[in-house]
Amino acid sequence: MKARDIMFTDFPMISLHASVGDAVRILHKNFGDESYMNAAPGIVVVNDNGELAGILSPLTILKTLGMEANEAGRPREESPEFYATLSATIKGKKVSDIMDWQAISVTEEAQLLDVADLFVANRFQRIPVVRDGKVTGLIYRSRLLFALADSLLA
Repeated sequence: MKARDIMFTDFPMISLHASVGDAVRILHKNFGDESYMNAAPGIVVVNDNGELAGILSPLTILKTLGMEANEAGRPREESPEFYATLSATIKGKKVSDIMDWQAISVTEEAQLLDVADLFVANRFQRIPVVRDGKVTGLIYRSRLLFALADSLLA
């Protein structure tokens, strides 16, 4: 089996010029209900040519919130007003300001054990699949595990 055999082809993408607020809306739309509680949500970030630029994950957004909160002098009692101010600070930032500039991807022809090696070496939760620089799919760690486990269990 190859990467193309297990990749998801329906996944969220966003421009690196979009706002973090837009990214949060996309995350909420795609992963905001409880059916995705154990998923590894993230958004593929593309440049002006539609080529892979990186990944934006909820963890990256949370790290940014934490850093901004510390810079703003985090109060002892966090209030709704504090969260509103904090949110206003980051939602106007560009995705490119906070995203993970992930250069690692695989082609549609990549062998699954090679993909597994990348997951282990880099501790990613998802790896983009590209053809001619354009993202054509996304492989999640769990999807790879289950694809390999199916052949182990057969």
